[in-house]
Amino acid sequence: MQNLARAVLVLFGLLVLVTAYLAFSIEGDRPSAPLTAQDVTGTWHGDRGARLEVTADGRARLTDASDWTCNPAGQPAALTAEGSWIMARHSDESPGILIRFTVDGTPPAPGCSDWFTVHGTGKGGTTGDGSDVWARFLGHGGKERYRLAPTG
Repeated sequence: MQNLARAVLVLFGLLVLVTAYLAFSIEGDRPSAPLTAQDVTGTWHGDRGARLEVTADGRARLTDASDWTCNPAGQPAALTAEGSWIMARHSDESPGILIRFTVDGTPPAPGCSDWFTVHGTGKGGTTGDGSDVWARFLGHGGKERYRLAPTG
């Protein structure tokens, strides 16, 4: 009986070691390049018609974004607003920017701020041309996916 218990304990220990090894090796040997302001500035086009302009001076303008509650009624509606952004990261989400929108000159209200998380930086992978980069608003994650317009 003691031999069986030892065998089970050894197998469990091996399972823990293998799991730990896989968990730490999934990211690969090289860390990904950190997200910079240059990676997020430009014009982002949503797959449902929204447009987000992020400027290097810390301003942002969102037009025609659907289902936002950032309005006096607090009901889902299309949003066109201006705001400011900073580099930020929400808990364990992908890196990105935090945008605080102002509607008609009013200060940011609940529902008027959101994290714009960027997936991929275009600095790694097979192409390195940015084609693998996409973004979404964390609070509106399933509603619209954005791609950065090519420059040049």
